[in-house]
Amino acid sequence: MPIVDNSYQRTLIPNYFYQGRLWTVISKYQIRKDIMDSIFTVLREFFERRSKLTAIRIELHLKQWTENNSCVREFFAKLRRQLLKQYGNIYYRYIWVREQDQAKAQHYHAVLLVDGQYVKHPSVIEKIASSIWSYGYLCLPPRPFYHIHRDQIGRFCALVYRLSYLAKAETKGNRPKKVRDYGFDATGGIYNRCEAT
Repeated sequence: MPIVDNSYQRTLIPNYFYQGRLWTVISKYQIRKDIMDSIFTVLREFFERRSKLTAIRIELHLKQWTENNSCVREFFAKLRRQLLKQYGNIYYRYIWVREQDQAKAQHYHAVLLVDGQYVKHPSVIEKIASSIWSYGYLCLPPRPFYHIHRDQIGRFCALVYRLSYLAKAETKGNRPKKVRDYGFDATGGIYNRCEAT
């Protein structure tokens, strides 16, 4: 069944197969299955532990190119400490992707997923994140915020569609061979399963 993306008022046709079900993902680009499946895994595991999710899309731009992803690892470690200070033992996850096209430096697209029982608006987290990103500038893309209950399948599908942009193959791979194009915290902040080297 097609779904309607209300932010653009167009019908979206399911086009990605994951665990026995068709999902709608962005069709303008080739999608990397490893990244898209990781996005689904993180979302599924989040909703297995919490009933409400607040998702905040973040763009991290660098002043200069780096040969590894240590800046994004450092950013999320500092963000974790600040989230714990602000909200206590809050449940959260994140996903990031490294991209570089014509610019001199790479940039990162990221999404922070936090417990929607405690965070209902991104303004505090945006201020915290902006204050700790020291490698360039941080911005939020248009419509960066989703607040979803696990039973709101339409909103969940809209989030999946939005996050599928992170899985696009274009502009990835411009990095040293042993450096990852993406990473995610699939443990609720305990450790990062994908090493951010």
